[in-house]
Amino acid sequence: MTGSNGKNALKLGKTGFANKASMVLGTFAAFLLSVGVFVSPVSKAIASDDPKFGGWVFRDSLDISIPFNGLSFVSPSEGWVTGASGSILHTSDSGKTWTAQVSGTTHWLQSAAFVSPTKGWIVGNQGTILTTDDGGKTWVPQNSGVRFDLYTVTFLNPTEGFAGGFAGTLLHTTDGGATWKKVSTDTAQWIMSIFFLKSNPSNGWAVGQDGLVLVTTDGGATWSKKRNPVGKDLYGVYFSDATHGWAVGTHGIIEFSSNGGISWSIQNGMGVGPLGRGIEGDERELNDLHAITFVDDKTGYAVGVMGILLKTTDGGNHWSLIPSGTGLDLYNISFQGPGSGWIVGVGGMILHLGNS
Repeated sequence: MTGSNGKNALKLGKTGFANKASMVLGTFAAFLLSVGVFVSPVSKAIASDDPKFGGWVFRDSLDISIPFNGLSFVSPSEGWVTGASGSILHTSDSGKTWTAQVSGTTHWLQSAAFVSPTKGWIVGNQGTILTTDDGGKTWVPQNSGVRFDLYTVTFLNPTEGFAGGFAGTLLHTTDGGATWKKVSTDTAQWIMSIFFLKSNPSNGWAVGQDGLVLVTTDGGATWSKKRNPVGKDLYGVYFSDATHGWAVGTHGIIEFSSNGGISWSIQNGMGVGPLGRGIEGDERELNDLHAITFVDDKTGYAVGVMGILLKTTDGGNHWSLIPSGTGLDLYNISFQGPGSGWIVGVGGMILHLGNS
């Protein structure tokens, strides 16, 4: 899904400078992890089933207080989170315990994509691409061919995938990442999120800076830029089928498309819905939404700054604020079925919705 470093960079005048405080904190935490000081290799969960939090509980992340934004689960019990300073955490017991994996880099790892319990990829800053064939016990760098920051990665199958990032960078591989080739996007706008339909991977979408929307109907061979009248930065995108989709971004914007991304309408934000327009600031904009997902064609969730967690049960016609149990910024959300959800964010935040 989308990277916090990239989002912060866009919010800081779109000059490419990340949130320096978060980076310093992340570097320090990674140092402690690497030398084994004050950080246990495996930590137990601290969770509360307080109903006022809507069933979402905190899963302790090795006491590492860095931003997490990469999130990929292959089942309700097994998944990975990634973040600042080359951090990778793995769980195989629904977040009760986490194990730190060695990435071999200190770059911010922005996005993760696993196609099986053993095979996965991670992308990050400075063109970083890592892959594993053994569930993350070992991570091997791949040559992206670029030095730009990469914010998002997705794989359609074990061999074909896409990565996107700074200045319209879009990379494509058909050999599991052994080689990556640049794809023409006809834009210099940052690509923050890429999504393909699992049921029909011919259909894909990418969103990003200043309302960027790219659409493909041929599996990513070609992409067309669509007009979006709302020129707000978009950080997340999700489609439930080839025609119905949503995108989220600054000012609490939730946009909806009923024609495959050709045109969009506002469901929330800019004075519509529970968040309103928001307040522009030097470093971020209050109410920004960072990621969106749906568990079926009616039920969806979106997350954002200051612990914002939104839910819809009618396909986005109405969105409601629900308690997340935190006031920290939330960067990514993913579900493995209606009853198993995950959220990650700053401060080592990992939230879980489920029975285990």
